[in-house]
Amino acid sequence: MHIMEGSSDDTDAVKAVIEAVEDWPEDTNRQPDMIFVFHSTAQSPDIVAACLAERFPDALIAGCTTAGEWQTKQHQNGTLVLLGISTDSIRWGVSVLDRFNCPPAKAVQAVCTDLTQQLGIEWSDLHPDDYFCLSFFDGMSKQEETFIAAMSSELGNIPLLGGSAGDDQQFEKTYVIANGKAYENAAVFVLAETKIPFHTLKHQHFIPGEATVVITRANVAERVVYHLDGIPAADRYAQLLGLKLEELEPQVFSKYPLIYSYGGECYVRAVQQIGKDGSLVFYCAIEEGMVLNLCEHQDMLAEFDKAMKKLVQNTGKVRLLFVCNCILRDVEARGANLTQLLVTKANKVADNIIGFDTYGEQWQGLHINQTMVALALGCK
Repeated sequence: MHIMEGSSDDTDAVKAVIEAVEDWPEDTNRQPDMIFVFHSTAQSPDIVAACLAERFPDALIAGCTTAGEWQTKQHQNGTLVLLGISTDSIRWGVSVLDRFNCPPAKAVQAVCTDLTQQLGIEWSDLHPDDYFCLSFFDGMSKQEETFIAAMSSELGNIPLLGGSAGDDQQFEKTYVIANGKAYENAAVFVLAETKIPFHTLKHQHFIPGEATVVITRANVAERVVYHLDGIPAADRYAQLLGLKLEELEPQVFSKYPLIYSYGGECYVRAVQQIGKDGSLVFYCAIEEGMVLNLCEHQDMLAEFDKAMKKLVQNTGKVRLLFVCNCILRDVEARGANLTQLLVTKANKVADNIIGFDTYGEQWQGLHINQTMVALALGCK
């Protein structure tokens, strides 16, 4: 497996792509089969997508806009990062679910048919040891829960993970990228058939605390909570924390998310922002009547160390670590000056890293928050 990396902080998308690939080999036999692209709002997604497709007409391309970029040896903001893979041991398929304008089951069936036709396989050929699927969603679409659940149902036990695109915390427009185009209100799925071993990872550093609240009034479709325990949501959240309303800001949201327990598992429900009406806007699904716990915070670095050690125990050293990391994890890490240390620790496990900070993470059939999901590829 030959891996190529590149990055640029040039705000001109054409120049950024040229700079990022300037050291990639010209030999046609070593051109990438698959390219992953993640970039900030500083570069135009339409131009990035078109330039990559023009430069690499035979490669499949997938990615999205971000709230931060991960690459080998460094975490960045405001940049474009690329990773190309060339190998005879992996075959790839890329398909776009555009506009979310038909029932989820029908939409994902069409995507899965497209993916299996690209790979020239039957649905019965899929096996969890030989296939994995990556997902990238428009992070402002609010469609992740329904469509990732449908995709997981269609895939069965095939590993499925990914992230929702960001826009540097502007919360205006996010884009996914596939094969020469940038899309809004869409998702991109990458199905891989691999002879190279892989391992998936889900990591968070929160457990349920003792304080509980009930969502008593909400706009479920927009993920907006108006009342907790019958009290304006932002006011009640501030009360739980012993803070004033004006003290609520992203660092607080990252340190004190809420958590939903179901079936013996815990799923974080992270606050995105406070509405002008005193509501709380969440990053993923909420429902009226849902009981939430105020999270108990564990040491981020210590828990990350445990996760990386466990990964090595399970797999040995990794050739490539593909990372989807919640933006609020990055907010917390930056506040504690841990961002670069986390990347350094990940690099002790993996030779190469690519990924991005997300507006939500997909894990199997769930859309979750305040979590890092990862794919370790090429375990030794």
